[in-house]
Amino acid sequence: MNVIPAAAFIAGAASQKVAPDERVNGYKADRVMESAKQLKLVALAVLAAALILPVSHASAQDDAWHTFAPEREISGVRVHIDNDLFAGRNLDRDYTGGLAITLSGTQARDGLLSLDPVLASIDGLFERTPAASVRHARQIGLIAFTPSDIITSEAQQADRPYASLLFASNGRVRVDADDRGAWSSSLTVGLLGMHLAEALHDVVHEAVGSEKPQGYDHQISAGGEPTVRYMIARHDLVYADPTGHVDVKTTVEGSVGFLTETSAGVSMRIGRFDTPWWSFAPELADYIAAPTPVESLGVQHEVYVFAGARVTARAYNAFLQGQFRHSDVRYSYDEIEPLVGHAWIGVMTQLFSNTELSYALHYQTAELKDGKAARDAFWGGVQLAHSF
Repeated sequence: MNVIPAAAFIAGAASQKVAPDERVNGYKADRVMESAKQLKLVALAVLAAALILPVSHASAQDDAWHTFAPEREISGVRVHIDNDLFAGRNLDRDYTGGLAITLSGTQARDGLLSLDPVLASIDGLFERTPAASVRHARQIGLIAFTPSDIITSEAQQADRPYASLLFASNGRVRVDADDRGAWSSSLTVGLLGMHLAEALHDVVHEAVGSEKPQGYDHQISAGGEPTVRYMIARHDLVYADPTGHVDVKTTVEGSVGFLTETSAGVSMRIGRFDTPWWSFAPELADYIAAPTPVESLGVQHEVYVFAGARVTARAYNAFLQGQFRHSDVRYSYDEIEPLVGHAWIGVMTQLFSNTELSYALHYQTAELKDGKAARDAFWGGVQLAHSF
């Protein structure tokens, strides 16, 4: 990626204005947005610089032939929970939360109603050389979006629409023979507009003692509408510290379906880790994390911090624009931001011999150009993963 377009995007993102007297849940909006702007500048500047770093393959394993262990029937399971409450801010809006459970191993490929045969056929259109190792994952989940005012039961034309997706997904990771590059892909099918999102949202709000959302009757494709998405991404290991305590990778991704977009990002880990560099992919979190296979832990206790950023050029977002069914609140393409920035920082720690816990704070620039919904978003994500 050239530095000039990235720098232009940073400057444009930082130019958004908010009325000084506007308050968000008791906080002055200008103070909130000023902090967001500073984080935005730092995160996207890091991304712009990192994407032009020269590729370096320095590693303690440079002279060693890497061998891949056979994939187990069930290699691991991961539970992922996103919620804007985890970001430490008293806000409930935009990407308000998600839940996903991922199973990895050959059972994910071969199980009942697996999407992997279709995914493998689509991937075959892009494969040029055989992979040295292929890992599989299967995920089910639910994500939800809300406007800033969840007490109003009427349709809110000036704010983000309610939206939800109940989905099932299969993912594959194909690793190059030299262990320096990998392809990730996923196929997701789901239903927009199901009332299950409202029921689960009610449970969360009852548990924390807050008022229940009232406007899900106006969500995108209310009542249910099928949807689908195919995603493919190329990962490259650009730096691996000889001591084994730092790795940096870049990812270029594209997708078609309920999210149609392309993106470029960089991510890094710093600390003590034994899992492969391609097995941890926070950069593939289009809202909820992608179905990435869980890999077995090594001999040393893993503790590391991770961070990254990416820029996405988005052509279509069903959670804002709707699909074929009528939606009470929806936006046109001209009202959608064509470029969206996303940054994250987190920590991973090993709890037991085969169990890890991670937390990540996510920040995303505004997805709409104007109006009340033209605001940046924060959320936190917690993952608990166990390998077999």
